[in-house]
Amino acid sequence: MSNGLLTRRAGVCLIAATALGSGTMPALASDAADIVRAGAERMLAALKAGVSDAERTATLAEIMASSFDLPAIARTVLGRHWNEATAAQRQRFVAVFEKAEVNAYSARFKQYSGQTLQVGKVMANGGSQMVESRIVQASATQPIRLTWEVRNAKIIDVIIEGVSMAATRRSDFNAYIQRHGIDGLIAELERRSA
Repeated sequence: MSNGLLTRRAGVCLIAATALGSGTMPALASDAADIVRAGAERMLAALKAGVSDAERTATLAEIMASSFDLPAIARTVLGRHWNEATAAQRQRFVAVFEKAEVNAYSARFKQYSGQTLQVGKVMANGGSQMVESRIVQASATQPIRLTWEVRNAKIIDVIIEGVSMAATRRSDFNAYIQRHGIDGLIAELERRSA
């Protein structure tokens, strides 16, 4: 993999994690865009202020908890294995999934180098609002397209250049479960987030 591709992916993941809003209003079209825009502004303000690693992680955890429907995303990424899991496994998975996501994105924020998020139009898609946006990077000639799926005033997926992050996670987790089982996946996520 080239360094340019790694840098581009890191930038995408970085800005994807910044677009986390207040999540306290109904998901009307303008409100869905506000959820994305407000979270990005809040996280970027913390990054520009030069917060410590611990402060960055705490801020991101707070924003993600209020803006993303992390339990719903956890169910989605576990896929068919959700129904196979016991209540205890589900509870452990949701808890460790949330922590692992916060830790992964917090680490990526160290790579912040002035990227900006421009929020565009909002379209209805069934019970969801799809918020179009672009990541603009000073070093890249083409902006990166992101679409945020917002339902019930919470973000439930981010689609980067046409690829769903939830679907990608589900594929990765399914492959891991096939080799190591649900408990193996939970243990691996606990190890990574320790």
